[in-house]
Amino acid sequence: FQRPWRRPRTHSLADAQPSAPQGQHTRVVPARCGRRPEQSRNMADEVLGYKMADGMSAAIKSFQLRGSSGDAMVIRIVHSSDELQIEESCKGLSSIEDLAEKIEDAIEPRYLLFIHKQSHTDGRVSYPIAFVVFMPPNVPASLKMMYTRLVPALVEKFRVAKQFSLSDPEDLTTEWLEEKLAGR
Repeated sequence: FQRPWRRPRTHSLADAQPSAPQGQHTRVVPARCGRRPEQSRNMADEVLGYKMADGMSAAIKSFQLRGSSGDAMVIRIVHSSDELQIEESCKGLSSIEDLAEKIEDAIEPRYLLFIHKQSHTDGRVSYPIAFVVFMPPNVPASLKMMYTRLVPALVEKFRVAKQFSLSDPEDLTTEWLEEKLAGR
């Protein structure tokens, strides 16, 4: 004896039994919602609806694992395609001031990743990755919102402990960064 509520479910009207024996009910369950196979993509390569450019996830992972002091990435949003792109990747900059020179003419916000060699008072040396959100003055509110909205998700994606905001590239100095990393 099979109870009516334990009958196998059908997934579309076309698959439903044409007629059930009298006294038994069939229940039609709609097909599962979700992306169609042609629409599916690696969700790890997407941040709040912005897809990451091809190879960007691998480049960031390599940066995190194999990067050394003075390595930097400048990341931007391409508005026309809702895509995050690495605008520039630098190896072995002598200081963060060199990175500041690269962004001083930027008129749109940028995300900056920089590996900084930090010497501690007890003799230890660490290499934290600084995540700086560069927001130039006089940026339209829509751009500010677009870039700011992604920050928490990018902090998680880039696996950085802190993020810092910057509006003037001249403020991007070693002293400024060390103060921020120290929590002052």
